[in-house]
Amino acid sequence: MPGLEELGWLQFERLCELVLEADAGVDPTRWEGSADTTRHVVCDDELRIGDRTFSPPVLIRCLWRRDDRVIAPPNGFASVVTFANHPAAEIGNLVYGEDELRDAIRRLPGLRLQLPSILCLDAAPPDAAALERSTFDVEAARELARVFVPTPAWSRAVATLKAHNFLVLTGPPEMGKTAIARMLGLELLTEGWEVHETTRPEEVEKLFDRAKPQLFIADDAFGSTEYRPDAAERWANNLDRILRATDDRHWLVWTSRPAPLSAGLRRLHRERGGEHFPQPAAVSVDASALGVEEKTLILFRHARAANLDKTLRDRVKDHGAAIVGNPHFTPERIRRFVARGVPIDDVERELREPTEAMTTSYEALEGEHRELLHAMLDSPPGPVAERDLAAALRRHATSGLPKAPADLVDRLADHFLRVIA
Repeated sequence: MPGLEELGWLQFERLCELVLEADAGVDPTRWEGSADTTRHVVCDDELRIGDRTFSPPVLIRCLWRRDDRVIAPPNGFASVVTFANHPAAEIGNLVYGEDELRDAIRRLPGLRLQLPSILCLDAAPPDAAALERSTFDVEAARELARVFVPTPAWSRAVATLKAHNFLVLTGPPEMGKTAIARMLGLELLTEGWEVHETTRPEEVEKLFDRAKPQLFIADDAFGSTEYRPDAAERWANNLDRILRATDDRHWLVWTSRPAPLSAGLRRLHRERGGEHFPQPAAVSVDASALGVEEKTLILFRHARAANLDKTLRDRVKDHGAAIVGNPHFTPERIRRFVARGVPIDDVERELREPTEAMTTSYEALEGEHRELLHAMLDSPPGPVAERDLAAALRRHATSGLPKAPADLVDRLADHFLRVIA
């Protein structure tokens, strides 16, 4: 069973903050310092944790130790509470060691939703009966848990689902849409929910069970030979029936192209009013909004999961800024970059190279869609106006222009193209 070291010190200190907040009501913003050196909070009032009461002043420490050395607390405190990752005995009136923290992960489902990376510890396994009924790649989700980083998009996604029972994850490929959906599935499995990954709306109707809590992930199979750019339209055409089935025990996460969905929601608002249907903006979360901190943690989580030797770990540290700052950074390309041994001689080439999933999806496109992409490359640099695109497409189309360029662009938007106006 993986140890707490699997988290790294930054995720460990976040775990300690959340456990203390859940058990004692201490605001996480009161902590000072960092766990890899000294992180603490002082309570000048009486502190109650469970059935125990601690006299003030209370020193609460979070210690990320790399050896068996026991660190004695400073004098002047009536009570000491210690969080520690190491199994060696710690000093304190109350000690949260590995066993206590694993117990907290099991008993606090809200903790797992706030910090889903702790699922890599296997402290809260999926419910066996729910897993048996699910159509979900749980092993892929468990592997993902070892490298997953709960970005701000994760928090917004959870809040959106709780508010609307429906979530649309937007953004280009490889930026975390499927990762967020699968981690939601893995966490809900620990609470007894069924999880179903679906590519057609008919599958939702077939698997739907009003008596059981269920999460449905609507995906278009991007990255596989089954990918079809028109898959989202099938979902949009069935949106009314699907959304009416959602409630606080039946959730839908959409990871396909958002444009058809938004059009479908607008149509429902026009035809039937907005009483039961959310506005597109209310349920959309951009999974691609990654800051420097999130990218850095993604890089180091992948490096840790790969068990790199010291030379390669030092290489990641020394060149981390260049890797994180690369415009082609995506979590999937970082996974591949680390798996190839961190080839820092040509970071630009390594990260610019399309992934296997992108290549597979491109090859699954119809000829007219590939011709449109060729026409984009044969257009003037920078944003391409529709008139220029049409002219370029005439040079590459093998059967004339049976469809307007705008219709072809709409099918490829978000996955292969970005529409900016």
